[in-house]
This record gives sequence, C-alpha cells and structure tokens, in this order.
Amino acid sequence: MSNQETYRKLCQEHPDIPLFMQAWWLDASDMPWDVILYTNKGKIAGFYVYSYVQKWGHTLITQPTLTQYSGPFLFLPNDLPLAQRYSLENKAYNYFIAQLEAKKYHFIEQNWHHSQTNHQPFYWQGFKQSTRYTYVLDNTDTEAVWQGLSSDKKKKYLRSEQSDLRLSLSLSHVDFYHLYKQCLSHKGQHIYYPFKTFEKLYLAAKDHQCGQILAIYDKQNQLHAALWIVWDNNAAYNMIIPIVEAHKSSGASTRLIFEAMRLLQGKTKQFDFEGSMIQGVALHNQSFGAQQIPFHHLQKSHSKLLSLWRMFKQ
Repeated sequence: MSNQETYRKLCQEHPDIPLFMQAWWLDASDMPWDVILYTNKGKIAGFYVYSYVQKWGHTLITQPTLTQYSGPFLFLPNDLPLAQRYSLENKAYNYFIAQLEAKKYHFIEQNWHHSQTNHQPFYWQGFKQSTRYTYVLDNTDTEAVWQGLSSDKKKKYLRSEQSDLRLSLSLSHVDFYHLYKQCLSHKGQHIYYPFKTFEKLYLAAKDHQCGQILAIYDKQNQLHAALWIVWDNNAAYNMIIPIVEAHKSSGASTRLIFEAMRLLQGKTKQFDFEGSMIQGVALHNQSFGAQQIPFHHLQKSHSKLLSLWRMFKQ
C-alpha cells in the first residue's frame, strides 16, 4: 500500500485531521501532492503533507490555490510530559526533513497549521521562519460573538437589520465567482486562478457536506455581498467574501458573518477568519473580537533562480 493510500485510510479514521490536509481536498486542489508518514511503536504518529509543481526544470513545494496550510501534523497525547513531547517532535521533524531532502526539491515554502508550534528542528536545518497570524472566534454562538463585536461592527449589523437585508443560500458558485471577479476588477485587481480551480474545490466541499455559499440581498433584490465558507469538525474557514462596492456600507458583510454562525451551529466549534498580514484585513478581523493566533511560514531554497523569482513575486 502506497503512502497516499495509507493516508486516505488515515483521514477516514481521523476526521479531526484539518480540512486543508484531508486527502479529498488535496485531490481537488490544483497541484499534485504526496505525504510522508511517521510511525512510532508500530503506529502512525504523524504525517507531513506537501504539494509541488515543476518550474523551469525545478521542483517547487508550495501551497495549492485556496489551500491555507500544509506541512506537519502530529498525533500527540495532551497529557504527554513536555520532555517527551519535545523528544517525539524532534524525532518526527528530523525524519520529515530527511525525507524531504531525499526528494531533491529546489525550493520549499509552506504555511503550517497553527496547532504545530515547534519549528526549531527545521530552523536548525536551515529553514527560514516568519510568523504570520490568523484570527479565530472560539465560540460560534451568536450571543457570544455579539458581545465581542466592536461598536462600529454592532452599528453595521443593526443597519443591515433596519434595511431589511435578507439571506439567501441559492447563489450559484458560477455567479459567486463572477461576483468576486467583478469586485476585484472594481479595485483594479484580478483573480489569480481560473474558475475550474475554484469549482473543483467548491464541489468537493459540497460533496462532503462541509461548504456553503451565503448571499445578502436587499428589498429590490440587489446583491450586496456573498461569502463562501468551508468547515471541518473543529473550525469553519472564511474563504472568500466579495462585497459589492456600491453597498459596502450597508452592513451586509457583518450580517453574513452572523448568518454563517447560525448555519454552523452543531457543525463545528470555531470560526477562522483566515490569515492575512494586510493591515486593513487584520483590523477588520480584530473588530469581530477574534483572537490573534500565530502560525509558522517556512521556506528553504536550493536554487538561486527560484529565490530571485520569489523575491520578485513578493
């Protein structure tokens, strides 16, 4: 049985494996992928998932489109003494590093899941680390969320109620993509991935009953904003939220977050706004009372060409 086949079975046995590391999500992504399995005492104690592309004859390990994190994930008991925990992490991570280096990659760049906090073994092996942040609401109960809102966000939500804005779950993924495209175009920006890339992920999440598009309309049936969310057993993820420029002050985007909370009741525990180092996005997420959670961004290069390409792209 190949590592991928074993990993597919592992994902079925462990539904708590984060969404973006699930085999079915990776299958729907726009890159080939593979996995390294780490065993301890005859049992799988962790894994390292990675996706890759070929560029200019070089192998580049990186994040697929709309896939927020990859890399290592360990199954460690919560009550494990710290000395034993660090020992197991070091053994597992050193194994992952050795297996990665054997793949002869030329450049690697990944965002780790925020539950994986120890990057030191990678640092010791020449990986560069930077800290990034996501914002997470630990409680999706709307009353609790309301208490944590900034005064400005409360005003916007009340404005949406006074305007009789209504929720719809019938916006198609085709129309959602075009809405997002139009909203970006209004800002002089463009979508960096084709419709088929989005569609494959959307349909995969729908097939697994863990994805939904929400939209807000006014009394004249004009669309104000929409939201695509996906979720796993532990968290929901704010994937894309296009807001129509003419209605950006209507409170529709704030209303969407609340409607998402209602829809998610009983489905998951947290709401993850997704990471962004952009100041405006970060301040927006903070205004919902979401907790700032750090996660690791790691990279290493064996190619001057790809290092220069990455610097130019950034």
